[in-house]
Amino acid sequence: MSLSRVRIRVGKGRDRIDLSAQQAGQIIVLFALMLTVLIGLVGIAIDVTYAWRNGLQVQRAADAAAMAGVVYLPGDVNNGEKKAIAIAAVNGYTTGVTAAPTSGDSRKMDVTITTQVPTFFIGLFGINTWTVSRTARAAYIMPVPMGSPLAYFGVGCYVLKSGNQSPVPGCATTGNGQSGVTSDNSAFTGSNSLGSLGAWGAISAPGGDEQNGDAYATENNSTGSPLNNVMYPASPTGADGYKGYFYTVTLPSGGSVKVFDPDFCAMGVGTAGNYGAGDHWVGSAAGSPVSTYYTLWDTHNVPLIPSSWTVVTSSGSTFENHNGSDTGNGGPTGQPACNTTYHNKWWTFATEPAGTYELQVSTTNPSGAAETSDGTDAQNMFAIEATGVGSPTVCGYDKMAVYNNLSANNVLQQFYIAKVDKATGAGKTLTIDLFDIGDSTAGTIQILSPDTSGSPVPVKFNYTTFKYDSTLSHVGPPGNCLAGKSDACSDNGVPSITVSGSGGTSFNNTWIEITIPLGTTYGANGLWQGGWWQVQYNVTAGSDLTTWSVNVNGNPVHLVPIP
Repeated sequence: MSLSRVRIRVGKGRDRIDLSAQQAGQIIVLFALMLTVLIGLVGIAIDVTYAWRNGLQVQRAADAAAMAGVVYLPGDVNNGEKKAIAIAAVNGYTTGVTAAPTSGDSRKMDVTITTQVPTFFIGLFGINTWTVSRTARAAYIMPVPMGSPLAYFGVGCYVLKSGNQSPVPGCATTGNGQSGVTSDNSAFTGSNSLGSLGAWGAISAPGGDEQNGDAYATENNSTGSPLNNVMYPASPTGADGYKGYFYTVTLPSGGSVKVFDPDFCAMGVGTAGNYGAGDHWVGSAAGSPVSTYYTLWDTHNVPLIPSSWTVVTSSGSTFENHNGSDTGNGGPTGQPACNTTYHNKWWTFATEPAGTYELQVSTTNPSGAAETSDGTDAQNMFAIEATGVGSPTVCGYDKMAVYNNLSANNVLQQFYIAKVDKATGAGKTLTIDLFDIGDSTAGTIQILSPDTSGSPVPVKFNYTTFKYDSTLSHVGPPGNCLAGKSDACSDNGVPSITVSGSGGTSFNNTWIEITIPLGTTYGANGLWQGGWWQVQYNVTAGSDLTTWSVNVNGNPVHLVPIP
């Protein structure tokens, strides 16, 4: 029997296929060839997938390296590059790593990692490795400047007791044009006058209570046991501990830093809050000592790495354990007289070279040495000025406490809150946190946007309220916001928030978090004063120590796409 007569039948009935043995053999050969090709394609797919997976790892390592190194820019490029390379090594890439500032932008860093990925199946064709290279670019934007667009910070309404006012003019005008103090000690009027910014810089003694308005410098919170303010730094001291508040000072061509009324000196209650800058004991703490420390740090132009800062000078014990009272301006009797060298006058640090500095103001000794104000409940107010050639600036860093001594004129009062320029804010969300706001007579607060061709305008915003628990997590209040508050928390946009009457029960010891989406066109037509947002109060009168914090989501360090 010949092969040509051998037939193979597949299927039944109408679906049956008859194949000769010769044809079947050809199919087997074709199948074998196709199987070889199929196995080869599967092998290539496996190699490509392996290379792709390694590419993701390389990209993540480059991302981490760029973000770690960019925080050293622009002041310390060498250590920034070293840090980026070190982080790449931690992630397994010790060779083929380059790091450098982005050409034309000293606030960005590019990191490229190039590595060889082994192959498996295509090695049969002589290709043993594939080259995988990925680049990441990170941008560094400083925390938004807060409180002042000028060469001074924290000048509020300055008033002395009737009969003591000459040459102090009082506080009759409104908004940012209120009467302030001069930049020298000769007088409080004339060409050297510093116009009021609406509020004084402020800090409480550590023995104070958080619910009185200072969220970070006080150890206590009356809603629980003593020493339970979770926002008070527990043990670190100095720059890394962030005890107290920091103020960024830029000296383009060198200069000096001055502090107005740096010492604690209790004053009586005046027309708009306490007289002078507003120093006072709280409750029954009269006579207890107060310590205030001023430390000037050189950031070496690396403001996000406090561990690299160095101390330039410090006030040391100059303003330590003082309990003076200005009885001539209504201060409590029976206490020592204030030190007239610094009371209502400027205290000046030494002249410093050009650079960026941080002035730390703390009521807890930065050196960790013991002092006696831990049990004191008091508030010390001050102002800061930078002088020198060029255009020095002073602004709050990250957070600030302010004392609003609001004039009794039933008028709008405006306070600089933060500067958000186009590069910082376009396409992101602005978050404004206000603590313990509204301890004054009834009124409202509004948010003024600089995104306008003219003067700043009120905008709608979303807000909620919260407190911090022991893990520093947000804890929302029960029910719809807080009982007794006239406004419900909103995620639909409101033009203002109504603050309570005397005592501020609605927002007492509570954070208000305001969020404002900034569209991609933010700043396209220019920004008022370069992007300064404001808080506007409409109140009858009163005084209020509050804590403010502002940030733009995604800043200060983030990855950016590479064109």
